[in-house]
Amino acid sequence: AKAAGLELGESGGVKCSSSLRTSAPDVFAAGDMCEYDSPVHGRPLRVEHWDAAAEQGKTAALGMLGRETPHEAIPYFFSDLADWAAMEYVGPGAGEPVIRGSMDEGEFTAFYVDAGEVTAALTVGRSDDLEHARRWIANGGAPAVDVLGDVSSDLASERR
Repeated sequence: AKAAGLELGESGGVKCSSSLRTSAPDVFAAGDMCEYDSPVHGRPLRVEHWDAAAEQGKTAALGMLGRETPHEAIPYFFSDLADWAAMEYVGPGAGEPVIRGSMDEGEFTAFYVDAGEVTAALTVGRSDDLEHARRWIANGGAPAVDVLGDVSSDLASERR
């Protein structure tokens, strides 16, 4: 990419606009080497996972067709842990973990909260919590910490 004259970002990936256009006007990028200006996260983001590459490919294709739109997907990762459980992660952020469920029993969600907002979530055996986290990451905000950690609270009713 550097030899082709493309500008590189801080991570060493190809620097792209929010619509995944590179510094070469007719070239778009997607996948592991793409570092784009994320309108959702307010900073450059590079995600090296096949799900991100597939989603970025859709955004890049729209741009190539003359219908540029910002890439607003929230990073998502998953793994099946043998016969034990499924682990899923959403978001690029970090923060203080708020645990919902039981880590000892292997069924929990760790919501990562920074300045009152959910920035990421890791679920093990509680995939229903993931969509709530995705909504809060996209829209900003989060329920109060005591609500996040209370398994008896209804996260679906928390509309932030």
